[in-house]
Amino acid sequence: MSTAGNSGPQKRPGGRRVLFVDPPSVVQEQMIHFLVTAQYEAGIVKDPRRIQQVLRAFPRAIVYFNIDTRLPPTALEQIVTGVINTQQQHGAEVGILSYNENKELAQRYLMELGTTAGYITLHLGFEKSARIIIRALEAAEARGDRRFVRVKAPVGKATMHVNLGENSVEGQILDISEAGAACILRNDFGVDTYFDDIQLRLWGSITRTSGTIRGTRSTPQGTVSVIMFDEMSDSTVRGKLYGFVKRVMQYEIDALT
Repeated sequence: MSTAGNSGPQKRPGGRRVLFVDPPSVVQEQMIHFLVTAQYEAGIVKDPRRIQQVLRAFPRAIVYFNIDTRLPPTALEQIVTGVINTQQQHGAEVGILSYNENKELAQRYLMELGTTAGYITLHLGFEKSARIIIRALEAAEARGDRRFVRVKAPVGKATMHVNLGENSVEGQILDISEAGAACILRNDFGVDTYFDDIQLRLWGSITRTSGTIRGTRSTPQGTVSVIMFDEMSDSTVRGKLYGFVKRVMQYEIDALT
């Protein structure tokens, strides 16, 4: 886990950011959460006109434009073409989302404009749309080699409280995933120290877990401890952690736009 500073977008080797540009409500409300729980790095770019500055921060992203957007079709096509024509600068792949099965439009975007991430027709049933998008992302190797998505914690937004019985220890979380967290504890503990009561405070949401220190390293900020969590069998705990990961990734995007 990274021990670098905790501000700004994170470059995650192996993974590719999946960006949905001005997506329909089903993507905003369900798809992003589903993809985060499946360990994809997903988020929303609300304004298509801001996509280029986001791509500079997230090289090799996979971008899905919603062509059912409120923008005039010609204006959106210009934006899509601009991303395709500048691919050498950012390495992004472009795909299209629509609720309308329009073969002529699909042919134009795929064959004439050169989109490479597909023309995906969404369905009213969320599960079918999710399966289609997952297949496309698997083909693009969007998840990379990482098993878990890890995010850097924005300053002041993630802390932990370790209950040691009569005593307790506070800690600052530097980065976190479903598997564990890198943190700076106020007291130093050795490798293999087990904590059976760790309270995580994640952007105002509080949850509990347990875990073991699996590594430490010295930094100018202090000793960084890498705590690997016990398997999270409680869906509520996992849900709060996924919610934090999702919120941080969206925060990184929103900060650019």
